[in-house]
Amino acid sequence: MPCGHHRGGFPLFCNKCGRQLPDGSVFCNFCGAQQGVIPQAPGAPPQAPGMPPQAPMGQPYNPSAPAQQVAPPAMPQNLKCNSCGGPLKPSAGLALVVCEYCGAATTMGSGGAAQVVMKHFMLGNLVDQQRALDSGGQWLNKGILRRKVAEKSDLGNTVLRYVPYWVVPTSIVADFQGTKGSGAGMAVHGDTGGQKAKGLAVFALNMAAAAAAANQRNQGRNVNVQQQVIRVRDRIQLQRNIPIVAVRGYTKYQPEGGYEFKAEAKAPFDKRQSGGSEVMNGDVTEAEAKQMAGAFAHKLAEHEAKKRVDSLDSIQVYPTMMDGELLHVPVWFVEYQFKGKPMYIAIDGNSGHVMNGERPAFALW
Repeated sequence: MPCGHHRGGFPLFCNKCGRQLPDGSVFCNFCGAQQGVIPQAPGAPPQAPGMPPQAPMGQPYNPSAPAQQVAPPAMPQNLKCNSCGGPLKPSAGLALVVCEYCGAATTMGSGGAAQVVMKHFMLGNLVDQQRALDSGGQWLNKGILRRKVAEKSDLGNTVLRYVPYWVVPTSIVADFQGTKGSGAGMAVHGDTGGQKAKGLAVFALNMAAAAAAANQRNQGRNVNVQQQVIRVRDRIQLQRNIPIVAVRGYTKYQPEGGYEFKAEAKAPFDKRQSGGSEVMNGDVTEAEAKQMAGAFAHKLAEHEAKKRVDSLDSIQVYPTMMDGELLHVPVWFVEYQFKGKPMYIAIDGNSGHVMNGERPAFALW
């Protein structure tokens, strides 16, 4: 008896949902219906074996019509850790789940647990709450245009979390063109106080020379002092371990300004070393993290180029991202208000350095 399998050159279609199936299928891969038994609606004409069912409302079957969208299977509720076999209870959308029993990080696929992340490390927390607040306060008051911002602020919630980051080794090559001569580029974009001071010194000398020339012209002297402008065409080559926060929406935890974690201080992940603090799961895959690292590479190259010129005309950036590793980092997240405006500071609990935050541009009173 014919049973709906591939017969006489006809393709096999599911007798319930109408989707085409591989030869020899016993169950439909899409709706799960058993093949070989063709249900008939009351009063419907008999269906020829091996032929696709008719569409509802008596319309002829159109093989070129768009396929009906099938909802993906629900995330399984009973999953086991591939490392210790302990139960996992992932939430919808998670890409990384940390086992509550052994601490292993497992990547999640549509069918459940896929594989254990082999390169999984952590940084220990070396900063207590008071030191974190002191570090944040020093950062708030940094700058000649900020006076006692920390003392005038109202402290809000302070919490310590172990946040997952993808650390992506990135090679950055960039070709740029611009002009320099005034020193303004280093004064504004220098990474250290020394670099900014050097740029300010050059800028001050140029301004003093221009002022002296203007004074002599006012006295009737014919003085023509032109600032020397140098055309620059150069190449930048950088190696960076770019951290990408692995929790979607946690942009306030994303390190800024080229901040890097202390790679030499990392150790294999051990949840027992978290001291009872929250250890977060992640929902950003490594492939997504590489794309984000490429975008950060462009920002880093542009920042470096602006230190070398006063006016950046053009830049072409060529980043290369390598396979990275998963790193759980202790982060102190401090909320505060300055003159009624809510702000925040994110502090690396391993080094004690501020890696991101908000502060007023100036506060002299």
